[in-house]
Amino acid sequence: MALIDAVELRPAATTDPDILALTTAQQAELAGVYGDDQPLVGLHPDIRFILLLVDGTPVGCVGLQPVEPGLGEIKRMYVEPASRGWGLSRLLLAEVESEARRLGITRLRLETGTAQQEALTLYTHHGYTPTAPYPPFENEPASLCFAKDLS
Repeated sequence: MALIDAVELRPAATTDPDILALTTAQQAELAGVYGDDQPLVGLHPDIRFILLLVDGTPVGCVGLQPVEPGLGEIKRMYVEPASRGWGLSRLLLAEVESEARRLGITRLRLETGTAQQEALTLYTHHGYTPTAPYPPFENEPASLCFAKDLS
């Protein structure tokens, strides 16, 4: 468990080089799974990122984008492949939910893909339930949308 003891979570800007490297790696991994026909969604300037470091090395991130009053969206949740299996995604999810509550967000939504079984298990295990697809995912057969009330 020494790995978990060495974890640091800290806020990071969309322009942070570590965030850019991690989100680029995430998009490359998704392109390898789904091909080039996935919707390309840029990083919105209002996204608040949380950077996850282990022993000072950036290994994961998650973004929170306010959508409208009370509603936020989880964006670019990612843990590098070599750091998976240690529960780091659960730490990121708990942290982004805490940040959302702090900002007065009472409902979170997210989009993930049909081939991302680990993500589907994580989200459903933590109370996220299927919801209707929202733009730009409403016509994407490989997209699944989920939401959770935080109140």
